[in-house]
Amino acid sequence: MPSLSKRVTITETSPHRVLVDLALELKLKGVDVISFHAGQPGLPPYSEALKELAKTLLEKPFQTSSYAPSRGYPRLRELISEDIKKYSGISVDPEKQVLVTIGGAEAITISLLTGLDHGDKVLLLAPTYSVYWGLTKLLGVGIEYCEQDVNNDFQPDPECIKEKITRVKAVLFESPGNPTSRVISEEIGKLLVDLAVDHGKWILFDEAYKHIYYEGSHVWIQKYPGAEETVISIDSFSKDLAIPGFRLGYLWGNEEFINQAAKVKGYLSISASNISQKLAMIYLEKGYKEKYLEQVIPEYRRRRDAAYNAVKKYLPEAKLIKPRAGMYLFPDISYYLRKLRMTDVEFAKDVALKKHVVFLPGSAFLPGTNRYVRITFVTEPPERIEEGIKRVRDYLVEKGVI
Repeated sequence: MPSLSKRVTITETSPHRVLVDLALELKLKGVDVISFHAGQPGLPPYSEALKELAKTLLEKPFQTSSYAPSRGYPRLRELISEDIKKYSGISVDPEKQVLVTIGGAEAITISLLTGLDHGDKVLLLAPTYSVYWGLTKLLGVGIEYCEQDVNNDFQPDPECIKEKITRVKAVLFESPGNPTSRVISEEIGKLLVDLAVDHGKWILFDEAYKHIYYEGSHVWIQKYPGAEETVISIDSFSKDLAIPGFRLGYLWGNEEFINQAAKVKGYLSISASNISQKLAMIYLEKGYKEKYLEQVIPEYRRRRDAAYNAVKKYLPEAKLIKPRAGMYLFPDISYYLRKLRMTDVEFAKDVALKKHVVFLPGSAFLPGTNRYVRITFVTEPPERIEEGIKRVRDYLVEKGVI
């Protein structure tokens, strides 16, 4: 057969997908799986918003099944601009500075295609979102990275940033973090913007979890001096509206960047889903977003506390932080892995097969993070969370590690 592209063949399948497929296979067999692997909200969308969307679909079938404008519906972009102003105090022109995308993943892809050429490099703060790795390879973008460690609350080393930012065209990072749930400090955020301004670099700021906070508030690096020229914000409705399957996100920031990104969007996917945009408009126009967050944040906080306390109780040798935002625990379990003489991937697979508890190996999120595992704490109720972590302990007991 003809040869395949090098960009595809050099891109490895993430351990993330292997564990997701294994979890699905077990569930199809009727196995009671405790799911700590999914990177999505654990509670359904706001019911009133869904009812209104269903009504719109039935009453206006043609309008809701036709193409949407490439940049996104003007009304949705207005609502996004108002929402940004409400939470950050930043004024954004909805016509010139907002672009609606098919989820956050497309927003990341478009921002990389717009800001970087083949052969350019991007700086990542690692561990970080696994999609970044595959996309950079596919696009022919090189990587530099600064490590983040549990012993420093996953904050990156300022000296590493100062050194490596001179080698790259852009910085791509997320806060709150995935998989760490780390909230970037004000000091590091300002340093990144200052360096980007001084050296003429883009900052691609992924803030998909910006409303999932249990203590404190989001760090809006877009407010620092010079940020309006350098910071491009990557956002998603998957977490705060709990609609990951509707695949809806957006970019906002520098006018010229967004204008060029809109050209890429037009070729890449024409437009975001009409139906998804209608649902987002309903959420934002009716205040359902705030009502939904008021309902779910206390429950997610309860689940976070249950997960953190269970790990401390049943896996006392694990090192972890108690996240004040996000959806994940990212404990260092190197003590147990050494005793088992297993890799993180082998451990995750074996626990899934024998104890039916599925979490992700740390190495899915960057080379060098194979001493960690990612546990999603929002997808199961507290009693199931404790049961899941207890099953992991039972596995270790049976292996003679505890």
